[in-house]
Amino acid sequence: MKTAYFGNPWIGMFIRTNDEITMLPIDSMEKLEAMVRERLKTDIVKVAMADSNLLGVYVAMNSNGVILPNVARDEEIALLKKAGLNVYVSKDLNNANGNNIAANDRGGIINPYVSKEEAAAIGDTLGVELVPMTIAGFSTVGSACIATNTGFLAHFRCGEDELAKLKDALRVHGNKGTMNTGTGFVGYGAVVNRNGYVVGENTTAYEIGRLEEALGLIK
Repeated sequence: MKTAYFGNPWIGMFIRTNDEITMLPIDSMEKLEAMVRERLKTDIVKVAMADSNLLGVYVAMNSNGVILPNVARDEEIALLKKAGLNVYVSKDLNNANGNNIAANDRGGIINPYVSKEEAAAIGDTLGVELVPMTIAGFSTVGSACIATNTGFLAHFRCGEDELAKLKDALRVHGNKGTMNTGTGFVGYGAVVNRNGYVVGENTTAYEIGRLEEALGLIK
């Protein structure tokens, strides 16, 4: 379950998934692809985003839709539509959608600096209401939170009032924790769906336990 992207343990920066499809960088090695298939149990789409491999930074998604940045190329958009995804290309200047959005199929949160109009359009595509908020003082809530339909894991400095707000927004229970030996930007350290997860290779057993508990992955 531990892996890396060319030695980089921050796999959430490079991979984005929902319960059916996982997006991987075009140059992903077979070992990484095989682990993702085994653990997440999804189809694989290899794609770039504005010729970048930072899919997890640029892309947000749930089972209802996928949000791409305004720098996405036409051929990249077409490839994802061909894969059956409901695609929306964001227009806001804050277009690192993976950094700015954490959503499941029940609700979501969004960087408060994203305009209300754009947040509404994104929410329509994802089929959820997006609540503007920060986590531990960070507006890039997608990097500070992982959300699925069974739970969420937030930055270890997330306050109790923020945890309560997350529970209300995402409509699931969760907790706070770290990835890759003590870093609070959990969205960069793991890729999770209802079927399973992969984590960065520096993640400890204790951190994995917190992830499994918070996201309801303990069988």
